[in-house]
Amino acid sequence: MHRHFVLYGLMEFLRRSLDRQFSPDEVLQLLDRFYNLEVLKPDDEEMDILNHEEDFSLPQSYFVKEES
Repeated sequence: MHRHFVLYGLMEFLRRSLDRQFSPDEVLQLLDRFYNLEVLKPDDEEMDILNHEEDFSLPQSYFVKEES
């Protein structure tokens, strides 16, 4: 998901800098000219880690009131 925000940020940067809209495909094509994007794609093991979700919970110490 992080890379989607990066892509959006690049699209906005190019739009502001060059005063024209860029599609995500155009930005990816431009990046592909200078970088090997295949190397940047996560492998299966990394995808498992990235897709791992945990329920958020506050630590128990948050609920314990301090006695004075």
